[in-house]
Amino acid sequence: MRRRRLLQALLLSALAGGCTVPASQPPRSDQPPVGAETAGAAYPPIGARWRVRVTEAGLFHTTVNDRDITAASVDFDGRRGYGLAGPATMVVLDPVTFNPIGEAVNGGVAIRDTPDTGIFSWPLWVGKSWGGSDGHADLSRGMTWAPARSEAHLAALEDVAVPAATFRAFRIEYQGGIGSSVLGGRHNEGGLGFETRATYWYAPGPKLIVKSEVIRLGTNYLGGARTTTELLTPPR
Repeated sequence: MRRRRLLQALLLSALAGGCTVPASQPPRSDQPPVGAETAGAAYPPIGARWRVRVTEAGLFHTTVNDRDITAASVDFDGRRGYGLAGPATMVVLDPVTFNPIGEAVNGGVAIRDTPDTGIFSWPLWVGKSWGGSDGHADLSRGMTWAPARSEAHLAALEDVAVPAATFRAFRIEYQGGIGSSVLGGRHNEGGLGFETRATYWYAPGPKLIVKSEVIRLGTNYLGGARTTTELLTPPR
């Protein structure tokens, strides 16, 4: 009895002195779950070359084109960019996040996305979701839109087969822009928009989006179509 009272007294003394039991902390939403497979921001080095096949299926016809792509360091709209230089057009990515920031034609800015389209949020892991806003301007057509929401979700890590090979890839589901079914109920009343829904497969092996399917939705100013891009030859 005396020993039990002594133990109780010691316990009360410890509690009174501020001794606490650590509480279980929920995982942070910006951190991957324990044991999750992740991928950091990476693209091929400047000077690397690869080939893709672009298939665009519209309402009345389908076109198929093979394009050679070269990774290039470029000046774009007053900032540095990571360029995907093709035969006629260069898609320009942010050199840190690798999110598209626009397109250049003949050295001039043709399309500008501010701050970017928000396809990626690094590191990648299955179950991660993110959002952002994108102000789109097509300077070649004299058309500009206010910033609109985008949302992305990393749905799976899976094998995807393309002409180049079968790659282990993170599948990203994406939707954004202004249009007839835009997120959050926002709609460009009475006018054209730039809404798209897309799926991207990013493979850490070649450090590329090895496949993408982009659907122009609703009142997209370029017209409704599905564009599928697949890797034909890996970067060299």
